[in-house]
Amino acid sequence: MNHNVYVLTGDNHYKIKEKTDQIMLENQVQHDAVEVYDYEENGLHIALSNALTLPFLVEKKGVVIRNASFLMRKQKATPEEENDLIRFCDMLVDETILVIQAPFDQVDGQKKLVKYLKKQTHYISLKQDPKLNVFDYVKERLKANDIHIDAYALTTFVNRIQHDYDSIHNELEKLIVYAKDKPSINADMVNQITSKDIDDNIFHLVNALLDGNKPKMMDIFNDLLSIKVSEIQIVSILGSKYLELLHTKALLDLGYRQKEIMSYFNVSSGRAYYMVRNAQVIDKSKLIEHIGLLTDLDYKIKSGQIDKKLGLELFLLKV
Repeated sequence: MNHNVYVLTGDNHYKIKEKTDQIMLENQVQHDAVEVYDYEENGLHIALSNALTLPFLVEKKGVVIRNASFLMRKQKATPEEENDLIRFCDMLVDETILVIQAPFDQVDGQKKLVKYLKKQTHYISLKQDPKLNVFDYVKERLKANDIHIDAYALTTFVNRIQHDYDSIHNELEKLIVYAKDKPSINADMVNQITSKDIDDNIFHLVNALLDGNKPKMMDIFNDLLSIKVSEIQIVSILGSKYLELLHTKALLDLGYRQKEIMSYFNVSSGRAYYMVRNAQVIDKSKLIEHIGLLTDLDYKIKSGQIDKKLGLELFLLKV
């Protein structure tokens, strides 16, 4: 087993980043001696080649390979890349700590490469905690920083953020910095500094739809309603997101890669990853069907044939 190679999988992005930092710290790798590569942009060859080079002026260095989508069911590395990775793991390079990040929950456990990595490396799964009590988590983090928050402000804060570790951590960091030297946090402060991006919420709603995660999709839907986003607006933005997926699917058929799609739509690498993933997992016919259902729902709501909230809830539960 190669104790210097770690594979981190799962949908808990924040925990994966946190675990990576912990691994580097435990192995005494300095922060400025860590090289980061994105598999979707760089492939494996460059990262593994640099992992083989000796560190400069330090005893150890770290190499992080992000977005290791080749471990997923519908993705794969080239045979040369797989051989290079296995060869590197077999070599036991003492001077390099290699961390492979696969921040998704659809890793294919039947792949020979995955089976090899599970046996020959530190293979760690980091998933979202379905029992996470966001209220308690936020209160504990604020208490640890000697910050008081009133009950209404706490409820407002929890309602305005996505309930995943990434969003909670990012918004909490802003809140903690803002609240330093203040006697207490009130709802006005929360409204000033927390993000509530409707487009991001709809994006997460589409992800939940395609994953078949109905509890999460209803949570996001109710969050949107709680901040006064109308059902008509949700239908409209959902429709635009489905059209965006259809467009992404067409670009993939033309040979576009994630990096090119990121540039085309002017979105972040993380957003582009999910756009590509979603476009790959849903059939074109199903996409067109959903767009048709949304168009029909929009007409029925505007013509008074169905209650807007009930109509959207039925759509979310049926697709």
